[in-house]
Amino acid sequence: MSNPGIKKALTIEQIFQKNKRERRVYELREKAYRDELSALAGARAEGEAAGEARGEARGEAKGRQEAICKYLEARFGDASLGLQEKVKQHTEIEKLDKIINKIYTVRSLEEAGAVINGTGSVYS
Repeated sequence: MSNPGIKKALTIEQIFQKNKRERRVYELREKAYRDELSALAGARAEGEAAGEARGEARGEAKGRQEAICKYLEARFGDASLGLQEKVKQHTEIEKLDKIINKIYTVRSLEEAGAVINGTGSVYS
C-alpha cells in the first residue's frame, strides 16, 4: 500500500462500491461495451463467411471456364480463341453448367458459339 497510485485506486473503488447508483451505471456501460464487442465480432465473422463464399463461387466458376476453354482449344484450336474469351466473361455457375452439358455434343465451331452465346437450337 505504499504506492500512491494503488492507494488512490483502492480508495476510489471503495467509494464507488458504496454508491449503488454509480455502480449500476458502471455495470450498464460495461454491458453495453461487451455487447458492442460481441456485435462487432459477429459482424466480422459474418463478413468473413460471406467473403469466403464469394471466393468459393469465383473459384468454381473459374474451374468451369477453364474446362470449357480447354475443350474448345483441344477441339477447335486457335479458331476458338474468340469463344474462349466469351466463356471467360460468364461468371454464373448455372450458365457455365449449361454450357458444359452442351459443349461436348457440338459438331462445329458455330454450334459451340450458339451454345456459349445462348442462341440456337443447340442451347435449348
